[in-house]
Amino acid sequence: PSQLDEVFTEKTKAVIAVHLYGQSADLDAILNFCQKNSLFLVEDASQAHGAKFKGKRLGSIGHLGCFSCYPTKNLGAIGDAGLITTNDSTLKDKVRMLREYGWINRESIIPGRNSRLDELQAAILRIKLKYLDIDNKRRVKLAKHYINKLSGLPIVVPKKRPLGDSVFHLFVIQVENRQDLLNYLKDKDIYAGVHYSSPVHLHPAYLNRLPTATKMIETEKLVKKIISLPIYPELSIEDANIVTDEISNFYNLHVKN
Repeated sequence: PSQLDEVFTEKTKAVIAVHLYGQSADLDAILNFCQKNSLFLVEDASQAHGAKFKGKRLGSIGHLGCFSCYPTKNLGAIGDAGLITTNDSTLKDKVRMLREYGWINRESIIPGRNSRLDELQAAILRIKLKYLDIDNKRRVKLAKHYINKLSGLPIVVPKKRPLGDSVFHLFVIQVENRQDLLNYLKDKDIYAGVHYSSPVHLHPAYLNRLPTATKMIETEKLVKKIISLPIYPELSIEDANIVTDEISNFYNLHVKN
């Protein structure tokens, strides 16, 4: 948030706050910046279904909340799906127009698109929504287990913001010797992931085209260290133990060598 001033221009209309990995962005600082500059706040809660900030659900704090419901999300459909939340009736009407050709009475008033949520996906999501908090509690239990078991190793584990909670869409650790650890885990049939291997501003499509803050040092440093460990509601504590035991074994071997 301290770098928002660097990318703010007279053309800026909104700030998109990305709630990454399962918990909120620094909303106090971002909200203050938006209010000071009369900007809309759009929450990207695609990795934080059900999480809260100061007791409020993410996606209900900004002017708009955007959720991906891709199958791997905490609230996932069986295909591509997503939804938008708002308390603003004007924005609600505009979003409904944008999702269906910009129509009013089947006439395009504004440029729109064909982006309606399929009824089958909606029906599945309505049922799965009832179990979201239960599934999130299972993720939290697994995350606490990981944090406890990985303490004492040369690993940085996720830290929770004091004013919010995390629903651990992903459990991301930071390590120095990433590829060695990934290779070792793969040999043990444990498939950890890397979200994300390259920051967006360095992708070929956006290189030197995407306005960014002057220095993106932290982003560029972190992408070389992050590993996502397996975490999902159906993962048993026994299987999570296998993951942490093998990580411990790796560091025992690494230190000895």
